[in-house]
Amino acid sequence: MGLYEWLHGSPYQLTNEQTDFEFTRFVRTPFPYSTHSCATVGNHLMAVGHVIKTLDIRPNSRVLELGPGWGNVTLALTQMGHQVTAVDMSEEFLRLIEARAAQIDAHVETVCGDFSCIDDLQGQWDAVIFFESFHHSPDHLRLLESLHRIVAPGGKVLFASEPIANDFYLPWGPRLDGESLWAIRTNGWFELGFRKSYFVEALRRTGWSTREVAHAGLTPSATFIAMSR
Repeated sequence: MGLYEWLHGSPYQLTNEQTDFEFTRFVRTPFPYSTHSCATVGNHLMAVGHVIKTLDIRPNSRVLELGPGWGNVTLALTQMGHQVTAVDMSEEFLRLIEARAAQIDAHVETVCGDFSCIDDLQGQWDAVIFFESFHHSPDHLRLLESLHRIVAPGGKVLFASEPIANDFYLPWGPRLDGESLWAIRTNGWFELGFRKSYFVEALRRTGWSTREVAHAGLTPSATFIAMSR
């Protein structure tokens, strides 16, 4: 946290994770389509496909996505007939997801809150998804422990496209690549990275068995499935 504060210039606040965007424009043309980049769109669609294929859940499952952002995974699963709940601390992102769902005559349950709000959620889900979002959790060990209460028996937790690498310079800490440094300094986002051995051990110590699912075409490509032991 001291390193983050030195990089950003002030202590971390959850409000730093808010993202400003032009609402009407992004309802019509959300990310990644808004980039007009074939590489960006192609990579993102491959990543979403990888998430859905790896998830491998029964029809009409209950799914919770934590930190859905633009909502692309949430909406794809909703169109498949799953009952999806989206939790995000940005009311603007949740309004965007609701508006996009309305365009396809679909329903998504939305809950505004940070990751700690799962302590207040009622019920259980067959799958919980972190897609490019777990690394924004400053208290990730407590989060891993808290997930047990909301994952149904036989359910799973998916961590996809997370910055987890064998050679990360610390067991866990702020990422120091150029893009991450820009995000920390400019936006104040909490951009964590994890050493793979630490991440797997953190899951084990908090009661999860895990396996890694490789996808060579994704960067970052770390995808893990965790199930309660």
